[in-house]
Amino acid sequence: MTIKEKTKYLIVCVGKYGSTMQTGRWIGERLEGEVTVAPAEEMTDPQDVDVVLLGSGIYSHTVLPSINEYVGCYLDILSTKQTAVFGVAIDTSGVFVRGKVHGGWEYIMPLINLFPAPPVHAGLLGGEINPLLLDDKDKEGLVKFYKMMGQSGEIPFKTRMTKQDSWVFAEKLMQRISQE
Repeated sequence: MTIKEKTKYLIVCVGKYGSTMQTGRWIGERLEGEVTVAPAEEMTDPQDVDVVLLGSGIYSHTVLPSINEYVGCYLDILSTKQTAVFGVAIDTSGVFVRGKVHGGWEYIMPLINLFPAPPVHAGLLGGEINPLLLDDKDKEGLVKFYKMMGQSGEIPFKTRMTKQDSWVFAEKLMQRISQE
């Protein structure tokens, strides 16, 4: 498939605090064609699009359940489309602690593995932690994680979100689609 102005993209996102949806919109700004960005919970039918991007925030070391539910609902259709997967997280590289790898690609591999054929493109993009927005469960999980990492347990504001990284992801996707 070559990139053309009429290429139709559907970017399906799920997150809790807005980082994943913002990242999806930034990716959409760079794609050449018609772009729709929708929350996974809306269950937007992918039948009439050419390329489907699936994005999830990472919580408790995994994607959110509604992105898996979306894939489960539309797997037959998605299997006929070119797909891409992205995760949005503070930690995009992973760490090695106490003999075990945490994070990085392990976050999104279960989503990728739902498909019979691998996506055209996948990656991790920087997210954001705003302690003022977090619910109690997420605060508790982060405090536990920081303590496990030998830190104080305080939750600082962190952002690794950049429009530039989102645009690079979009450009790589378009390059890979044109090679198919």
